[in-house]
Amino acid sequence: MKRQRHLRPVYAQTRGARWRRRIGWTLLLTLVIACVWGGLAWLQWRRDQVVAGFNVRGVAVSQNDGYLDFAALEKDGLQFVYLNATSGGSYTDDNYASNYSRVLGTNLGVGVVHTFSFSSSAQTQAAYFKKIVGTDIGNLPIAIHVAYYGDYNAKTVAVKRNQKKLRQLIFDLTNYYDRKCIVWSTPSIARKLVKPVIKKTPLWYDTQSTHQRAKRIQLMHYSDRAVYRQNGTRQEFAGLLFNGSQAQFTRLFGAGAE
Repeated sequence: MKRQRHLRPVYAQTRGARWRRRIGWTLLLTLVIACVWGGLAWLQWRRDQVVAGFNVRGVAVSQNDGYLDFAALEKDGLQFVYLNATSGGSYTDDNYASNYSRVLGTNLGVGVVHTFSFSSSAQTQAAYFKKIVGTDIGNLPIAIHVAYYGDYNAKTVAVKRNQKKLRQLIFDLTNYYDRKCIVWSTPSIARKLVKPVIKKTPLWYDTQSTHQRAKRIQLMHYSDRAVYRQNGTRQEFAGLLFNGSQAQFTRLFGAGAE
């Protein structure tokens, strides 16, 4: 005689499948949340490691940052600021003059930035910088920002010609102002355009590899999302680190004309 099969009602099977699906989706959602949380925690750890050990911090600002409360930046722990001033032989940052006049009301170290042009001569750029900036160069080294733009890239830039042009510009500004310059670029641009012909000028790198850098690399631009207080809110800036001790920065701050 055949054994009688005990069949579960259809609704019971449906209810069991529904619970299994719920448990499966719950486990999957928990796994996704754990992965996202872990990823965010790792990113925060990575950001913390980039700036760990660097106690002297600053920002680079331009007209894109709007009206700035420099006293608030100082209160938030910053020690220096670089102001975008000129570019090539014909462009001036709209907020340079007002930024410069207001930052002098703080104890922040102040530097100015000229953006190098691949199409203008060294003489034209130096003359324009002197005309616009005058003697308002702050007390930090004059920064010359070298970056590819438009149709200029690693393949199209005339290396020898622009090496010579950059060297002439640095020589001109250094002698005219009796002030050191610092060249701001990526490590790859520095290897191609700066280091082969400019041996002693300090360097400023765009990099998140901030540790164990040579002493020649005095500044590092580590992020465009460094957050500081501004006008009652939090605002993102181009974050800078000084590659040295507080004592070394103090010597640099007080000896910009050395």
